[in-house]
Amino acid sequence: MTHRPLRRQQGLSLWPLLIVIVILAALGAAGWWGWQQWRVLENDRQSLDGRIAELRAELDQQSRERRQAEQALRDQQERLQARLARDREALADVRQGGQTLWLANEAEALASLAGQRLLLTGDAAAARRLLEAADQTLARLDDPDALPARQALAVDMEKLNGALQVDIQAMVLRLGALQALVPELAMPERDAPPEAPVPDQDQGWWARLLSQLPVTVRRHEGEVPLPLTETQAATVRLTLDASLQQARLALMQGREEAYRQALDSARATLDQWFRDDQGRVRQIRAALDELDGQAVSQALPDIGAGLDAIRQLKRDLLKREEGGQ
Repeated sequence: MTHRPLRRQQGLSLWPLLIVIVILAALGAAGWWGWQQWRVLENDRQSLDGRIAELRAELDQQSRERRQAEQALRDQQERLQARLARDREALADVRQGGQTLWLANEAEALASLAGQRLLLTGDAAAARRLLEAADQTLARLDDPDALPARQALAVDMEKLNGALQVDIQAMVLRLGALQALVPELAMPERDAPPEAPVPDQDQGWWARLLSQLPVTVRRHEGEVPLPLTETQAATVRLTLDASLQQARLALMQGREEAYRQALDSARATLDQWFRDDQGRVRQIRAALDELDGQAVSQALPDIGAGLDAIRQLKRDLLKREEGGQ
């Protein structure tokens, strides 16, 4: 009879050991789960860093291409300006009537620049203005022999009128306006973690023990949110700005496929990183959809007939001058 109370006391002494084992198992499971989540976040961070490096390399390449195109255009303009300067200097040395040949030279330079501007930038409006200036220069000759050249210029300008139906310049300006709105977009902030609930004294000891554990289990629908630093948030805005800049460059160069891809990239960045409840986000997305729905492809017309006619006029004027001597 004396041994039964001792066995009951030994059985009761196992409960604290079981509680410690359960607590250690819970801590181990929580640590393993936290390690797995940290690995997911670390992989996402490394992927984002790699994308940032790729974007910076693309931006550097686009900047180099833009500088090369701008330098080529500046070189063409400088050569034209030097040529016009030489023609103006020669005007003081020609005899009476030499102004006719000088005006023909100026008209030729303007028509040549119109063709180069159309080829380099696809700006039909600027090319048409240059052809109009060439026609006005020929009109100052007051010479019936200049009529065929003026007629050829009129044909070239009419060809450009068809190309002007697509206002590329207005679309480029609108993309620039959207770029100016990018800094105003707010990045989504991660919600603050909920405060630990205060244990209720009426709860059981098991519930109070679990509430004191340093483990908080939260469920997320979809992907685990990745917190962004200020540098990473700035990089996201830079990504969106780069897509818009790439669309502008492709539009000016007449590369429709690259233009469409740049718009898709901008929309993807908006969908991934910005909230739909922002008015600016909805405004930019609507503008991108509208720009994507507009036709941008246009065949560049051949406007070389006017330039050829002006050169023929110059040859005729030179022969007439030589015959009059």
